[in-house]
Amino acid sequence: MEFVQLLPKRALTVAVVAGTAVGLSGCFDLAQKVAVHSNSSGSYAIEIAAQGIVGQGLGDKRGHVDIGDDDDNKGVTHVRHDGDTTVRTTEFAFKDLSGLKLGDESVALHVKGKTGDLTEVNFHRSFQIGHARQRREDEDHVGREVLQSMFGGHSYTFAVWLPGKIEHIAPVRVGNHTVSPTVWGDAYGHTLIWKMPLTDAFMSENIDFDVDFAAKGDFHDAQSLPGTHHHNRHHDDDDDSD
Repeated sequence: MEFVQLLPKRALTVAVVAGTAVGLSGCFDLAQKVAVHSNSSGSYAIEIAAQGIVGQGLGDKRGHVDIGDDDDNKGVTHVRHDGDTTVRTTEFAFKDLSGLKLGDESVALHVKGKTGDLTEVNFHRSFQIGHARQRREDEDHVGREVLQSMFGGHSYTFAVWLPGKIEHIAPVRVGNHTVSPTVWGDAYGHTLIWKMPLTDAFMSENIDFDVDFAAKGDFHDAQSLPGTHHHNRHHDDDDDSD
């Protein structure tokens, strides 16, 4: 069973796919981070932390292969070791959100107005996990049970840094419960972090992160573009089956 399509693009290496195929030793923690600066530029990062065979693969240069997407974005990858855990982070810088191409997710800014010298902006990020699952022909109850058994005890985290002050944080619904963020800030901006079980994230149809903030700067309406999806290779495997 393939799990590539359930993850954000560029979140997996060949080693991770191999690790998930051999069982529970292939589990990992997944984090995504977005930062938006006052000139509408920013960064987008994907972080995978794992131990065992998957951790070894994350630190292997031969495993640095993107899965299931195009080469629209050029990222910089860093690998560090934290005890027995290998953490691999790939970061993409953008001058404007319209220059960032993603898979089954989107990130957008919408200018709501001005109050004095502050611009009121809405940040919205949508993670369309259900759409990724729909591209799988063998999606069924058995597949869901496998996901639950594989990713139990591991986490999914989304973090965003926004300049200025936070005015409103919309509730994030995951399944039948609400996930509240941890928030801290300084004179320059605020970091918001949502953390949830990895299984809850993968079993969701869609996860929306919506925040209103006000800051000084040059903001304008902008949205990331969809990336290119490639067909799954399991069609060819079906042709080879008896």
